Amino acid sequence: MKMAMKQLSCKSFAKLNLCLHVINRRDDGYHDIQGIFHIIDLYDTIMFKINEGDRVNLHTSDRNLMNNDNLICKACRMLSQKYNLKIGMDITLEKKIPLGSGLGGGSSNAAVTLHAINRLYNIQLAKDELLTLADQLGSDVPFFINGGTAYVSGKGNIVKKVSSNPKFYILIFPGFSISTKYIFGNISEKHYCKPHDLNGLLESEHNSFEEVVLKNYPELIQTKYWLSSFGKVRMSGTGSTLYIEFDSYESAIEANKEIGSRYRSKMVSSLESYDIFS
Repeated sequence: MKMAMKQLSCKSFAKLNLCLHVINRRDDGYHDIQGIFHIIDLYDTIMFKINEGDRVNLHTSDRNLMNNDNLICKACRMLSQKYNLKIGMDITLEKKIPLGSGLGGGSSNAAVTLHAINRLYNIQLAKDELLTLADQLGSDVPFFINGGTAYVSGKGNIVKKVSSNPKFYILIFPGFSISTKYIFGNISEKHYCKPHDLNGLLESEHNSFEEVVLKNYPELIQTKYWLSSFGKVRMSGTGSTLYIEFDSYESAIEANKEIGSRYRSKMVSSLESYDIFS
């Protein structure tokens, strides 16, 4: 198989959940969801460099990520087995998306790895083939194959692009990570939502996980209360990131001066176009 190039630097973008409804628990143990997912301009940087061996060496400053369960390593193993590839690579991950923040960092890293290996090893997989592989890696991974703004349903594997207006957000990082698996394990029927049509979802700001997260992490209630004077405070995914939406860059900058003096925060904007190789 002809190799297209030797190395590639990629941006691995985060997402916000503008709403996230859990519909029910499926027979396979997953949950059916409906939500609007939205790419923002916060990203990890991943450098892929082909080496002469047949091992994948992952380098990152975060010790918690240096294990074989890392989705980057899983994506490499999956492609290696499926396409009988000898993948020898040094991968350097520069982490900017906090772990356990509800911003999809690990899933984004996995999707970017599929794109990068597809290009580096010239496998020439089409988008729908990449989506099928992404679905096997994790529920949030398919969304990150195309990015932008999307209506996401099923267990996260049904992704339909929708258009949205540019928005600005202040992200507030409480400084601890939340296990998605733990929160999913604590959600029950009382948190489920009736299915909505697309218009209903586009107007929704509801997150089915918020009640469970606030119950388990009461310190977030205080944070949310303090932030509420700046606008509607929402939570992304299963937390721990809280965020507030703004219509203008100026109003977000202004609010972030005050918020940033009390909490670790970051102003971001939504992204409609999505070039991980830029």
